[in-house]
Amino acid sequence: MKKLALLTLCLSLAACSPNGGSNFDVAASVSGAEIDVTIKRIYDKETKAFKGTDVNFVYKQPQVTFLTKAGSVGGTVTKATVSVTDSSGNLYNDVNGKYTQSFVARILPGWACTTPEGAADPSADPATCSFTDKVAVTRSQVFPDEASNASVQLLIPSVGEQASDDCVEGPCPANLSLNITFTVQDDLGNIHTISTNKSPVLVNRVSDTTVEE
Repeated sequence: MKKLALLTLCLSLAACSPNGGSNFDVAASVSGAEIDVTIKRIYDKETKAFKGTDVNFVYKQPQVTFLTKAGSVGGTVTKATVSVTDSSGNLYNDVNGKYTQSFVARILPGWACTTPEGAADPSADPATCSFTDKVAVTRSQVFPDEASNASVQLLIPSVGEQASDDCVEGPCPANLSLNITFTVQDDLGNIHTISTNKSPVLVNRVSDTTVEE
């Protein structure tokens, strides 16, 4: 009876997802961003004069988790607007601390097909079964996922370059944060934004050595 009642309500709405309902209720979180810096300070072997610094960095892109509430429509992420801030909340690396990145991800709706026994089967694509064979479920999706093995490009090289320079000149920057707004078009064509704030970016001085050449 509940499924029939919800289906009747859905059919009475002007805009309704094939999965049922028209509400978009998705949150996001970001974690795991790191920048590893390696420094080699080079001096002349004969004169002992300073010759220069060889600096390398490797950054680890973060993971993004989307939590879709039960009954929510799905959507497609189209871009991410990123700002990197320091411990005072100011843009890090001036204007280069704010940028827009392409980010494409499919957010599945908060519905799942059911097994012949009537249990939810979140592994099945909810688009492959009729609405009367669906139940509302809360979903958690992590990107990049194992299936695509794609990279999430939310940190850009200029941030790593600035962090490396700071590590050479003094302490590595502490308390850097990613603040990201994802733009999403839901399955009904509506545009939404999902924001995450103050996701840590760890900057690690892996090594700082002095050599003579």
